Amino acid sequence: MGEIWPTAQRVSARRLAELLGTWRGDGHGYEELCASVTLLVRDGRVVPGAVLPAERLLAEALGVSRTTVSAAYRRLRETGVVVSRRGSGSVVRTPTGARPGLWAVGGPGIDLSAACPEPWSGLAELHERAAREHAGLFSGPGYDTIGMPALRAAIADRYALRGLPTSPEQIMVTLGAQHAIFLIARTLLRRGERSLIESPSYPHAREALAATGALVAELPVGATAGGGYDAAAILEIARRSAPRVAYLIPDHHNPTGLRMPQELRPALIDALVDQGAHVVVDETTAELCLGGSRRIRPFAAAAERAHQEDAILTVGSLGKTVWGGLRIGWIRAAPGLIARLEASRRVGDLGTADWSQAIALLALEDYERILAERSRQLTGRHRLLVERLGAELPDWRLSAAEGGVCVWVDLGARASSRLSRRAAALGLQLPPGPRFGSPGVFERFLRLPFSAPEDALAAAATRLAEAWRAERDAAPPDAASAAVI
Repeated sequence: MGEIWPTAQRVSARRLAELLGTWRGDGHGYEELCASVTLLVRDGRVVPGAVLPAERLLAEALGVSRTTVSAAYRRLRETGVVVSRRGSGSVVRTPTGARPGLWAVGGPGIDLSAACPEPWSGLAELHERAAREHAGLFSGPGYDTIGMPALRAAIADRYALRGLPTSPEQIMVTLGAQHAIFLIARTLLRRGERSLIESPSYPHAREALAATGALVAELPVGATAGGGYDAAAILEIARRSAPRVAYLIPDHHNPTGLRMPQELRPALIDALVDQGAHVVVDETTAELCLGGSRRIRPFAAAAERAHQEDAILTVGSLGKTVWGGLRIGWIRAAPGLIARLEASRRVGDLGTADWSQAIALLALEDYERILAERSRQLTGRHRLLVERLGAELPDWRLSAAEGGVCVWVDLGARASSRLSRRAAALGLQLPPGPRFGSPGVFERFLRLPFSAPEDALAAAATRLAEAWRAERDAAPPDAASAAVI
C-alpha cells in the first residue's frame, strides 16, 4: 500500500525560517539546513504531510543560495524525511521504524526530549491488585466520559487534603493532562479571541491555544535578574491583554522548575478573572518536590471570592508521578463547566478506560508513598545533573528549580538550535530553547530534564559538554566571548 497522507499543510518560507532559528554553524550549509529541518520534524514542529516551501522562496527567507536549499532538500529526500509529490513539492513523510528507547546508554542515543520518569516501582503490583479487586469492570462497556465515581471522589479528597475543599461533581477524569488542556481550549476559546500563556512554557499547551485560532499573548517567567517573577510586569500584561483563557504552571513550572510567589497569586487571579478570563492551572508536576515531599496548596485556594474560584480550571495527572503510560488526568472546575466539558468531549472521544481508572484509584490510596519515593529519586538526579554541569560547563546558569522534572539553562549565547543539532549528532536528543516559546525566542536557553536515570544523565552531560565545546570552537571570536557570562 502507498503512504497515507494527512491533509496537506503548507509551511511558508517565513514560518520555516522562524522555526529554524539560528541554524547556521561552521559546517556545510546544506547539511546544517537538512539537520535543522530534521530536528523540527522530530520535535513535531513540522508535522507529517506538511509541504515545505519552494526552494527559491526559502533561499530568499534564509538569505542563502538556492543551491544550498536544493542540496538540503535532496539530502532530506535521501534520508527519508521528505518525499517529492507531483504537484505538491517536498512533503514531510510519516516517521517509520521503531523509536529508540528513552534514556538508552551506550546504544544509539539518549532521548531527553520527553521529561517523564520511568514507571513507579510499584506499578506492577497495582495491576495485580486491580485484577483481583476490580474484576467486575470486565462486565461493563469499559469506559466513560466523566470518570468512575470512586476515582472522582478520591481526586476530590486529595484536593481537600491540600487545602481546597472539592466535591466529586467538580471532577472530570481525562486521558492525561494534555487531553484535558486541549479539551478546555476547544471548549472555551474561539477564533480571534485572546489567550495568555507563560513564556517559556509547556509547548503543547501553546499549541492547544493556537489550534483554536486564538491570539496568544505571553507572560514572562524567569525574566528578572535572579531568574524569578517580575510581579509588576506580569500583572500589567495580564490586565492589558484581557484574555479569554490564561494558562499557568504556578508550581514547579515547566521548564524552569520555579514556583510563583504566594503573594502574587491572589493579585494575578484578580487581574485575570475580574476581566472575565478562565484560568487554566496545570498542576501536573505540582507535587513533585525537591528535597523531600511536602503539601503544595493548590493555586485555586488563593482565590479570595467564590466567583474567582469558579473561573479556575485545575488540570492534574498521574503521568509524572506514577507512569506516563497510565493515561489518567483530570480537570477540577465548577460543576457547570464540567458539564460543558463533558458535552464537548463526546464529540471527540468516547471516554477514559475503566481499567486505567481502577489502577489510578489504587495509586491514589498510596499516593503519599509514591510522592516520597519520587521526591527522593528526582532530588538525587537533580543533584547529579547540577554537579556534572557545574564541573563540565561551569559558565552555564541553571534555574533555581524547587521541583518538577527539569531545569532551564542559560547558555550565555544564542546557540540553542545549533547546540541541539550538535548534540543530536552525538546521540543526545534535546529540543532547543525556542520550542518553549515563540519562534526564534529563547535561543540562549535549553531545557534539561533530570527525570532520566543517573547513568543516562551522566552520559548526557558528557555528550552535551562535547557538543558545547564543538560549538564554542566553531564560533567566531565575538560570539565566543559573548558566551562567557
